[in-house]
Amino acid sequence: MKRRAMLKAAAAGVAGISSPRIAASQGGTLRIVVPYAAGGQSDVMMRVLGPSLTKTLNRQVLIDNRPGGAALIGTKLVEAAAPDGNTLLYHNSGFVALPMLLRAADYDPLKSFDAVCMTGISPNLLLVADTVPAKDLPEFLAYARGVPGGIECANSGINSGGHLSAMLLEKLAGIKLLHVPYKGSAETTRALISGDVKMQISVTTDSLNPYIKSGKIRILGVASKDRSALAPGKPAIGEFVPGYAVDGWFGVLAPAHTPLAKREEIAAAFKIALDEPGIKQRFDELYMEIVWQGPKQFADSIAESIEYFRKMVQVLELTPQ
Repeated sequence: MKRRAMLKAAAAGVAGISSPRIAASQGGTLRIVVPYAAGGQSDVMMRVLGPSLTKTLNRQVLIDNRPGGAALIGTKLVEAAAPDGNTLLYHNSGFVALPMLLRAADYDPLKSFDAVCMTGISPNLLLVADTVPAKDLPEFLAYARGVPGGIECANSGINSGGHLSAMLLEKLAGIKLLHVPYKGSAETTRALISGDVKMQISVTTDSLNPYIKSGKIRILGVASKDRSALAPGKPAIGEFVPGYAVDGWFGVLAPAHTPLAKREEIAAAFKIALDEPGIKQRFDELYMEIVWQGPKQFADSIAESIEYFRKMVQVLELTPQ
C-alpha cells in the first residue's frame, strides 16, 4: 500500500474510536510553538484551529512563533519544556529529517518528543514565477536543462523540507538549482513575485494563494507520489522524473514523558476542531487534506517518516553539518 494511502487508512481506522472525555477546565495557558515565521502554512493552520481548541479545552491557547535555524530554535525550546501538557510543538515531517542534516539538531524524533496527533497531509508544489517560459512540467524541465548556470530556487531555510525537495529534484532531473534561503513563506513569496527567484518547491500559504489564483505564480506539479485532488489537473513530478516523491504531514508533538492521558485529551480537542465544516473549508483553501491520527498512530507515522527521509538523505549523499 502506498505511503499516503497508509496514512489515510490508519486515520480511518481510528476515526470511529470515541474521544476521551475532555475535562471541564484544564487550567492555565496552552502554549503551541510554531517554529516558523508568522504567515506561513503552519502558523495559519494553528491560528485557524486555536479558537476551537480554546472552546473545547476551556483554556487560553497561545500560538508562539519561534522561527530560525530551519525550525531548530522552536523545536529545541519545546524539547526543553516541562512534560506537563502545557507546551506543544506544531511541526511538519521535516522534523524527522533535521537530525540527519544538522549536528546541532541533537534530538531523537521518537525519544525526545511524544506524539500528540497528526492534523493533515499536504503535497509540496512546484511553483514558478510567471516570468519562467514554461507552462507545464515537461516545458519547465526542458527550460531548466537549458540553463547550465542554474535557476534561483527559494526555500524557507537550509535543510528545510522545501530545500530537501528541491535538492532531490535537482539530482533526479539532472538540472542545476541555486538554492536561496529565506526566513519564512512571506519572504519567499516576495522573492518569487519580484523575480529575485524563479521557483520554489513548497506547500502553499495564504501569502501565495492570491498570486496562484491570478496566475502570477504557477503550479506545475505536485511532489507527492500520486496526483492530488487539492491540485486538479497537475501531474505528480514523478511522472516525468522517475523516482521523485516527497510526502509530508503536519502534526502536534509534546516533550518526552508527557502523560498519555494529557496527550489524548489534547488530540481529541484537535479532532473536534478538524471536524468543523468551517475549518475543513479553510484547510482546503490551504491545499491541506485533513488526516487526524491519535498519539499511537501518529507515533507509527513518525517512525515511517524516519525511514523515508533516511533513504532520501542517502540518495542525496548528505551528511550532518
